[in-house]
Order: sequence, then C-alpha cells, then structure tokens
Amino acid sequence: MADFKLESWEREPLWLKLLTPFLKKKRFPALPSVPKPGQWYRIYPERCVDANGERTYADFQLGTENKLLVYFSGGGLSWNEYTAARQESLYSKNPSEGFYMVHVDLFTDLRMNTGIFENRPRNPFRNWSKLVFNYNTGDFHAGDGDFPYRALDGSQRVVHHHGFRNYQAVMEIVKRLVSAPDCLLITGCSGGAFGAALVADDLAEQYPACENITCLADSGFFRLPDWHGIAKDVWHAPQKIVERIHSDNIMLDALTTLNQKHGERIKCLFSSSVRDGFLGRMMQYVDSGTFSFSNAGGDLCYRELQQFCDELRKAVPTVGLYFFDVPDKKQKRLDLTIHCIIGGEFAYSYQQSGMSVIQWLEKAVQGDVRQIGLPLLHRGEG
Repeated sequence: MADFKLESWEREPLWLKLLTPFLKKKRFPALPSVPKPGQWYRIYPERCVDANGERTYADFQLGTENKLLVYFSGGGLSWNEYTAARQESLYSKNPSEGFYMVHVDLFTDLRMNTGIFENRPRNPFRNWSKLVFNYNTGDFHAGDGDFPYRALDGSQRVVHHHGFRNYQAVMEIVKRLVSAPDCLLITGCSGGAFGAALVADDLAEQYPACENITCLADSGFFRLPDWHGIAKDVWHAPQKIVERIHSDNIMLDALTTLNQKHGERIKCLFSSSVRDGFLGRMMQYVDSGTFSFSNAGGDLCYRELQQFCDELRKAVPTVGLYFFDVPDKKQKRLDLTIHCIIGGEFAYSYQQSGMSVIQWLEKAVQGDVRQIGLPLLHRGEG
C-alpha cells in the first residue's frame, strides 16, 4: 500500500483485530507444484495487486474430472473519481457509502463450501476443477491500468484497476494444471457476472480445443451512459474488451458479442431475481443520486429487467434464462428480492418450474438450454 495516513474509515476495527489470527489460520495453503485433488489452495502470482496495491490471489481446487469451472467473484464497481474514493471494506465505519470492495482476504476462503462450490452429491460440479477469482479491483475483472483520484482525506491516490492483468497471470499457472478441459463453465455473481461475460471470450481463446463452453452471468446488469469510456479511460481495459462495448448496457453488449463470435460453441446464460435490492440500489443511484435500499429501487429493477430480458432474447434467441423471486429477509418491508443465487443454499432449495438453478445449469452444460421463470416478469399484466 502507498504511504499515507490511515483515516478512521480505513482503520481495522477492534473486533476484526481480535478475529484476524483465527481467520488467518483458516486460509487455504499456497498452491504447491503438485496439488492434491479435492484440496483448496491459494495462487499468489507475482506482481498481482488489488485496488490499493496490496498483494492479491485466486483460489484453486484440482478436480478428478477433466472439466473446469471458472468463477468471478463480485463486489461493486468503481467508474469515476467519486466512486474510486469510496471503497467498502470491513474497516469502513459506514459501508453504505462504499461502491466497491477491498480488503477481502480474511473471509473469502470461508465461502468455498456452499452453492456451486460445495462438495456434496447433489452438486453436479463437485468433481470439476474450480478456479475462483476474488474481486478487489473495482473493474469487473476487466482492467489493466491505474486511475488517479483524490481520497476522502484529501490525499492523491491511485486505484489499481488490474483485474484483467491479475486474471492473465493466474491463468498462466492454472493452464499448466488444467491444460485441455473437455468442458468449461465460466460464471460469476454481481460484479463477477459482468466479469464472466467480459472475460469469457479470452478464456475461450485460452482453451481453443474446448467445444463445450457455458457462460452464466448471475445477477449483473444495469445501465450507464458511457460504459465504453469507463472501460477505456478508467479501467484501461484491453482493446478487445473496449471495442465490444458500445451502448449503455454493458451486459447486453458482452453477451451479444460473445454469441455473435462463438455461436453454438458458447452457451450464454443469465439469471437474476426480479426485484434485486442491490441492483435496484445501484440503478436508483445512477437514476437519481440516491444510494439506498428502497421499494422504488425494486420497482426500477423490475422495469429494467423486463426491458433487458426483451432485448437479450431478441439479440441472443438461444440465451438461457432463470428468474427467481426469493425475498430478501435483510431488507424487511421493502418487497425486495435477493442478490445472486448460485453461490448459496438457494441454488438447491429454491425451485422455479420444478427446477433449481443448479439443475437448470447442469442441463444447459449438457446442451439443454431453457428459459425459466419468464412469468415472474409479467405479474399483474393482462
């Protein structure tokens, strides 16, 4: 990290200081030259850093099947000087002011036993090799440069939007362990959903012999007027990513281009809850400057999702869809639904049209791509 005074919003709280020794013991070990199948490890590529310049890593588990699951984690977005200065972490006194996550190290490894990662017979992907890109660069895993900004304490600082650079360094290592998978599943949640859609083309190029590729973007869409300029001038994304972004809907651009370039080789999928509180909060901020959970944000998300679904089905008629309506119990009385589904218990316990999202995803990987939950987008109509 650069040399500057830590303000109160950056200092590690006392409760976290007390937990830190315990959490450090729970970290996965560093990847050895000969990893054991079924064991999680951390990959620490050289010169890979997070937004603040701190060392970063990815998690990897070698499977017993010649199949690879690549997961991009989520955690918000930095797209200008204002958002760059408002990071969110466990150190923050007011996390409602934060737009993107940093300091993710202590807790990420604890989630690798739920949802699509769990090691139980009900998970059809349990024996696959799994690669998890943690997210702490604020750039949808697509950045390859630095962005200067003025911090809240008045100092001049830099966000290291190195998401894509970090991804490339990790893949150099993973390709030595999984050189030619029979199947490739690229997925992610929230900010990682955008990452999956934006980086899938490069992953397909990394494995040119793989003909069974599936890309699932879970709970990631919203409009901004200048996504192209953000990718180019803020994240400094590679040209091959920048050139495919041309509208206010970066997810639509990414999935459309992916389908146009690869056709049946890559099955494009999208999932979302219908009144996603987190997406609604971001949409409401872009729309009116209000950054909070609200019923109005849920309404806005619902309307935007209807429009996006229509546009996506028109642009990619073969797209797989899964919409869900699990209430968000953390936001009581706001009529909001949860954010993301594939990483937790609802991936198995919730069903729409008699099918869980994991069952829907498994069928898609096998070539049976379905559109599930469309009636949820048209409640009260007609």
